[in-house]
Parts: sequence; structure tokens; C-alpha cells
Amino acid sequence: MSAVLAVDLGGTWLRTALVGPDDAIHRRIGTIPTPPSAPDCVRAIAAAWEAAGRPARLAVAAAPHCDAAGRVIRWPNRPAYEGEAILLPDFLGQVDIRILDDAAAAALAAHPMGTPDKARETTVTMAIGTGIGGGAVVGGRLLTGRRGAAMAVGHIKVPAASGLVCACGEIGCLQAAASGRALRRMLGKSDADAFDIFALPASIRDPVLNRAADAVAEALAILARLFDPHRLTICGGLGLSPLFDLCAKRFTTSGGLPPPVRHPHGVDAALIGGARAGFRALA
Repeated sequence: MSAVLAVDLGGTWLRTALVGPDDAIHRRIGTIPTPPSAPDCVRAIAAAWEAAGRPARLAVAAAPHCDAAGRVIRWPNRPAYEGEAILLPDFLGQVDIRILDDAAAAALAAHPMGTPDKARETTVTMAIGTGIGGGAVVGGRLLTGRRGAAMAVGHIKVPAASGLVCACGEIGCLQAAASGRALRRMLGKSDADAFDIFALPASIRDPVLNRAADAVAEALAILARLFDPHRLTICGGLGLSPLFDLCAKRFTTSGGLPPPVRHPHGVDAALIGGARAGFRALA
């Protein structure tokens, strides 16, 4: 079985790679900053497809909510993309395409693929990056919802985010307290500013990071109680950073629920999960 061209379209980076059915990354095609517009994104993905040798299979793990043809329905963090396509129209009909949420793809990647008993378990994933998303595999099936927009974890209301305005326009969303974009705004940084929050003086960074960690831990506790999962994984640029340790220390539940762990595939979570979805859809 040939490899899938997996695309991870996030709020900060666009990653592409050829991934095999065994989850192995055969070749990394590229990692570039997320294009500023949808037409630029179309060209970038088309260029990656050409560079990969025009594979017959394409899987896109996308931060925005997209339809099956690759049109962006909603992306609060990049509203210029909304209503626009991220894939060439020429792909339709000549390339087998699977499009899914990037955090849903990460949940697929974290889910065991071994014995039937393992495959029927429940896996919940939270992705913390420019924005915050979530995914869940329940009984071996990816939870997608009626419109493919299930697990919008970033918009769970949590006490630590009280009073904060989210990019979606609502108040008190997890994303308003703990996403990369939210942290930038709290620290007076623009999206164009390059900075490492963990390198800032403790007096500046700690109040912001502590509030973010409180918010994430509150949301994780909600997810753990709702799903009673076998595993609870965290990924994304911020999710894999030292912020993870702050969140894990605050996570408390009763009943022996599993503590959160860093995603086993790290920064490749969405690429590998997207590829898994592509192979599953095309088998």
C-alpha cells in the first residue's frame, strides 16, 4: 500500500509528509509558516503534492472547520480563510482525499491499533497551540458529530477563563486563557512577534502561565469525567512545552482516571492521525 501525503494545517505551521500504513514517516516534504491566505495555502499544498511525486492519497488534518471538498467553514483565528478553499479543484476526482480536524487526527494517532479489545478503548486528546482543539475515539470510532465539528474543546467554559473574551466572540472559553494567541495578547505581543514565553522573567510569565494551566486542568477534568477514557493525551506546540507539566500538576479527579500524558507521536500527531484516517477511508 503506497504512502499518504499527510498535511497538518495549523494556526502557526503547515507541515507535510509522506506517511506509510505503519505510521512511519517515509519522507518529510516541508514545514512552513501557515500561509497568510487560503489561495497561498492552496499553492503550498499543491507544491507539496508535486514534490511528493503526486501521490494518489491526500489526508488533511486541519485546524479550521472544513467541508469535505476543503472549503473553510469557520476559523476564528484566521478569518480571512473562511469561505475559501484550501485545495486545488483539480484534486477532486483524481486524488483520494480525507479531511478532518487536526485534533481529531491527533486522537486517532494516540489510539492503540493492536488487539480488538485495545481498539475498542476510549482515547481523548487536547491540542494546545495557536488555538485549542480536541478529539476523541470512543469504542474504536472517531467522534465527529453532526457537522464534523465535535470536540470544540477550546470553547468549553472554565472558571479560570472567566471574563476573558475569546476569538469566537464568547466570554470564558478555555482558548481565551490558554491558547498561544491568548498568551501573546495578555503579554502585549502581536502575532508577528517572535518570543519564547518561558524565557521571560518569572514575574511576567508566571501569572499568565498559571492562569493558563488552571484553565487547561479544569477542562481536562471535565473531559475525563465526561468520557471516562483509557488515555488522555496532550499535543500541540504549547501542549508539549513546559506548560504541560504545570497542567499535569493541577489535574485532579476522583475515581482513578488516568492522568494526562504528552502525545506519543509528539509534533507528528496530526500527520500520523491524518494518514491513519486516509488509509482507513480508502481501505
